[in-house]
Amino acid sequence: MELFFTLCALPVAGAVWAAKCQHIESVRRSVTLLIWLQVIATAFLIGPLLHGDASLLRFTADFAVDRSAACFLLLTNFVAACSLTHAPTFFRNESEIAGKIIPPLHERFFYVSSLLFVLAMNFVFMADNLGLLWVSIEATTIFSAGLVYFSRDKHALEATWKYLMVCSVGIAFALLGTILIFASSQHGAVDGGSLNVRTLIGCAGRLEPKLLELGYIFCLLGYGTKAGIFPLHTWLPDAHSEAPAPASAMLSGALLNCALFAIWRVTELVKLTEHHAICEAIPIFWGALTALAAGLFLVHQYGIKRLWAYSSIENVGIMLVAIGLGSPMLFFLQALNHSIAKVALFLLSGNIIQYFGTKDLSQIRGLLKVSPTCGILLAVCAASVTGMPPFGAFIAEWLILAKSADAMQGISVAILLIALAISFVAVSIHVSRILWGSPKHELNQTSTISRYLVPSLLGICTIVLGLTAIPLILVKPQ
Repeated sequence: MELFFTLCALPVAGAVWAAKCQHIESVRRSVTLLIWLQVIATAFLIGPLLHGDASLLRFTADFAVDRSAACFLLLTNFVAACSLTHAPTFFRNESEIAGKIIPPLHERFFYVSSLLFVLAMNFVFMADNLGLLWVSIEATTIFSAGLVYFSRDKHALEATWKYLMVCSVGIAFALLGTILIFASSQHGAVDGGSLNVRTLIGCAGRLEPKLLELGYIFCLLGYGTKAGIFPLHTWLPDAHSEAPAPASAMLSGALLNCALFAIWRVTELVKLTEHHAICEAIPIFWGALTALAAGLFLVHQYGIKRLWAYSSIENVGIMLVAIGLGSPMLFFLQALNHSIAKVALFLLSGNIIQYFGTKDLSQIRGLLKVSPTCGILLAVCAASVTGMPPFGAFIAEWLILAKSADAMQGISVAILLIALAISFVAVSIHVSRILWGSPKHELNQTSTISRYLVPSLLGICTIVLGLTAIPLILVKPQ
């Protein structure tokens, strides 16, 4: 219980400190220290689950963590820690290299919003109640909107408005779905009804089937909007492109996992009923279609951060397929590899934009001449996110395709293979153009170790994950 309160107290304390402290360097150092303390506290909290000593850690009647939630909880805090560790370097370079003056008040607001955003994401994985899960997802929208609007120009305003409007409509559908699931529990399953996840799982066979199916569809539609599933993805490329690089890294590497985890929670429940076919066919086909649509959008992209945003949508589609297959292991494995590589890519993209002074892909050439370190890291992480061997994403995608084939999902497998091929070729061409050639104008080539410290560590992680996951090919995925 103490660790549970620590996970809640640390982000709140950091947000209060960032709001009140007038010395921006103190804020930067304290937030970096605090967020890594959060990672350590999370590791201690979920240790018994990862070691197999417990299957569920319950804090209160409506807050608990199982093994799947524990893995995502640790990943979310790790992503936030990497992003916020890189943030001070990013903001210093915005003024020193890019020539942009960032008022200390705006940067402090960034840290306040980021820490509250992390808190809301943590509650997504700790909520053992579908109502509280919905509240937590809605809170992530509210706290992350300030990150999207950070630059406070017309493009950021448009992206923030679209983000709030589209996601709020989607979350309203998820609320309706949650209400329908509650109603399904009132017909003889639970006296008075319930939204507690463990209670619903225990009486899944007695839930009213029609209301449950309808509730599932609305939840899939609502949380799918938040995850950026095609064609409900329209907010995502703009939001990820306009947010500062550390915020984009958290949006892609952590927030999307939250929405997909909400879908997993509802899918986990419906799979225990006699009407489980609905949560197999729909997510698998919709996920494959999302991956294909994102791959086609990747072909013609004009912004470097929009490129990685559409790559995120492709990976969302792959993870949705894993959810439909009912495999928490494959879902997390794909999420883990995508998050690690995508955080590095967004942080590197922030460096590249500062070097070239533009997000326009047509103006970014000769990165290997400008910064060989940045160029090599970009190539490694791009290869990882496209699923090249021996990176971890290749193992995850191979297993997902194999399990889909075993489940007789031939059409979805074919669509997914085409999507992966298109995405690989599109990203490879874009990255090749970035790396080679000559810069179109004189650039500031000032480099510091701090600019590449976090991306380098994440790049190493992508390789290690691939090498350690290779034995999974020999094991039948669960």
